[in-house]
Amino acid sequence: EQFAADATLVAANVPLDEAYTRAALSANCKFNPLVLNSLMESMKAQSHNFSVEAPGCHPTTFTSRIDDVHARVLCQAFATRARFLVKLDLSHNLLTDAGAEQLASGLLSQGADALESLSLKANSIGAVGCEALCQGLRSCPSIRSVDLSRNPLERPGGLIVVEFLKETTNLAELILADTEIDIDVLVAIATALLVGYPTPPKLKVCNIENPRIGTLQEEHTVHFGRMLRVNTHLSEIYLGKHRMRDEGVRQLVSFLVENKTLRVLDLRCNELGVAGAQHIGTLLRDDCQLALLNLTSNRIGEKDNVDGARAIAEALLSNRMLRYLNVDCNELCGEALGFFADAIANNSTLESVALFHNKWDQPSSRKFHEILADQSRILPLRTDFVTSQVDDRI
Repeated sequence: EQFAADATLVAANVPLDEAYTRAALSANCKFNPLVLNSLMESMKAQSHNFSVEAPGCHPTTFTSRIDDVHARVLCQAFATRARFLVKLDLSHNLLTDAGAEQLASGLLSQGADALESLSLKANSIGAVGCEALCQGLRSCPSIRSVDLSRNPLERPGGLIVVEFLKETTNLAELILADTEIDIDVLVAIATALLVGYPTPPKLKVCNIENPRIGTLQEEHTVHFGRMLRVNTHLSEIYLGKHRMRDEGVRQLVSFLVENKTLRVLDLRCNELGVAGAQHIGTLLRDDCQLALLNLTSNRIGEKDNVDGARAIAEALLSNRMLRYLNVDCNELCGEALGFFADAIANNSTLESVALFHNKWDQPSSRKFHEILADQSRILPLRTDFVTSQVDDRI
């Protein structure tokens, strides 16, 4: 402990990169090249503030990913300058609860007043580490973005994050995708964003994809619907892999028709069928302000049914706000794709469409071939496919 204190004291009087290399050498750790690059870029900018961006998925870090020991090195190197740390990205590394506790006590709680973004995505942090991080983040008044996705937080860790969400005032982005949270956490998040303590958080982006849903009642969709009806801060919500069915979508849409601030609605990988698509069509027709709608990997065209595709396509004829539409992987038959083609041909504001993984035929292919070749569109249409003509076939 005395050695660590001495190393921290020395780090306060040397350049950032040198402080890091000294701390790494003292702990017999390999240098992480991305940490060094981040520090050198910050020094070149001649600013007191600095960032540490070292995602472990980068090829240069495969043999030097940051683990719990390396987390202690970072704390020794930067503890005395924590107030200048703006961004900390240690995603896709080898951190556990012990490493999270090190970062919380050694950096976040050391006066990190300027910290705006924390990403610890895809580590092995559980509820214990999550509690330490949330406690440390309470000392970071400027925090705007927190990404804890793909960590095994489970129900206890999720509820800890909810308590932090209730108390924060500046947090704009919260990402909890693939964290094994359950329906109790989902309801708690919806309640926090609806009621607030004493006022609702000003969250703008909420990603809670792939929770552990063990019920078929879809009660969480009602809670989120009630929240979205009155929440004026949230602009993006990601509800992928929520096992949402047609009835859940109906309830969600019944509340969403009153929301005029939501811009991104992601319902990918759910179980929306024909009736669900018809409810989405109702939403798109009713003065909807959505700019991006993701419906990929649902069941809209199951058994060659075209009613759901027709409902969405007809809504596109009058909708002038939607910019990006994804209905990929929905088993849409050629006739259903034809409905989309006719609607897109008459919609000049749609900029991007994803449709490739469906059941194409020649008539639908030819329609999109003509749309993509149309030079009269105000904005060119971007798609996840291209067309070409070979002899007389598209």
